[in-house]
Amino acid sequence: MDFRRYQTADYDACLEIFKGNVPKYFIESELEEYSLDLKSLDDPYYVAEQDGLVVAAGGYCLNAKGVGLTWGMVRRELHGQGIGRALVQLRLAHIAEDYPDQAVYIDTSQHTRPFYERMGFVAESVETDGYGPGLHKVLMKRPAVSA
Repeated sequence: MDFRRYQTADYDACLEIFKGNVPKYFIESELEEYSLDLKSLDDPYYVAEQDGLVVAAGGYCLNAKGVGLTWGMVRRELHGQGIGRALVQLRLAHIAEDYPDQAVYIDTSQHTRPFYERMGFVAESVETDGYGPGLHKVLMKRPAVSA
């Protein structure tokens, strides 16, 4: 598996990965936001390729609270194979280099909360049905590398 920066040629593959993760991990109405974000990326965004196929994508951005992980996803049929962990580790390594004094945040759901807890994140708040019916919004934080 190889990681590289997102390119516009990856657009359709990334949308397919997103759609494959609806409705458990994303809601359908987020697709338009994701599509627009891909078309206007200013922040680092990466894809993972396996056998010439884009199998995962995710990025990060600096915001008022710290650094946020953005739009992390893995092809649904490849969940549980370590691809997501490798993608998060890649992003955290870049963040540690670029923003060592910044905490890292993620808005995620109850379904991926245990995954991010294993990656060192701690839940700060939970909003029931925050993304939509049955899909709760969990705000999580990981301390800065230098903390």
